[in-house]
Amino acid sequence: MIAAVPTHLVITADDLGLDPRRDDGIFHAFAQGAITQASFMVAGPSADTAAARAREVGLPVGLHLDLTETAPAAEPSAVASLLDASGQKLGKHGLRDALSAGAVDLDHVAREARAQIAAFVRHFGRPPRHVDGHQHVHCVPALAAALAPVLAEAGVVSTRIPEQRDVHVDDPEKARFYRGVSDDGARARATFTAHGVGSTAEFVGLDLMGAASRADRLRDAVAACGGPTVELMCHPGYVGVGWDDFNRSPEREHELRVLCALPFADLVEAGTVRLASFADLAEAGALTR
Repeated sequence: MIAAVPTHLVITADDLGLDPRRDDGIFHAFAQGAITQASFMVAGPSADTAAARAREVGLPVGLHLDLTETAPAAEPSAVASLLDASGQKLGKHGLRDALSAGAVDLDHVAREARAQIAAFVRHFGRPPRHVDGHQHVHCVPALAAALAPVLAEAGVVSTRIPEQRDVHVDDPEKARFYRGVSDDGARARATFTAHGVGSTAEFVGLDLMGAASRADRLRDAVAACGGPTVELMCHPGYVGVGWDDFNRSPEREHELRVLCALPFADLVEAGTVRLASFADLAEAGALTR
């Protein structure tokens, strides 16, 4: 009898460096074996401290490329089409609207990406090998086309492809947005693959954030994938002290509790799931391209 090949599960905690209390929760989750890596925001208010802690404890970290919220890493005048009249980024929907209106200069996107990669190097002493996008902007078709060659030239080998077959949310606006993200992810895979940037075969998490995070739902979602590699996106942390409602929501602590209960422990013990980071997948030659 041939033994089943385990599914390699990457569990990524987003937004490291955005808030000290969120960071505390992420590091707690890592210490408990509840996550396998984090995505780091170079311009987050707590980025300096978070980077130092990640280096100290060996938390695998990739770049959480942010084109929508935090201050630009590039000189503002060099990325003006990504900013509003007050010098702030345009937001999740504002950036997408500006793209649709033809108001975003894709050279500005490339400049900001390079500036964030350079900032990552300053924090960690090396370029990121993994890059994903805050609010999934890296998979918007025009942005993916601009970003893929930038990531490749920096030596990035993996990204997130947030293609999720089924999205179960009651809110029609959220459902429309998440399905659009999934469709963008499906299209973006070929773009990144053409530049040698791989990903996991499957992805879950669009509809499992916050109060929707439950041990049984997480297990079922991963089990339903059945592919060789899966990424679970999550947003754990202690309730933040600033930033936005998402950061300050008690749902961050709910996610933290669910993850720290180790919902995949029995699957790991049975050998059907193996926890991994994107760095582990790259080293094993297990990235999907």
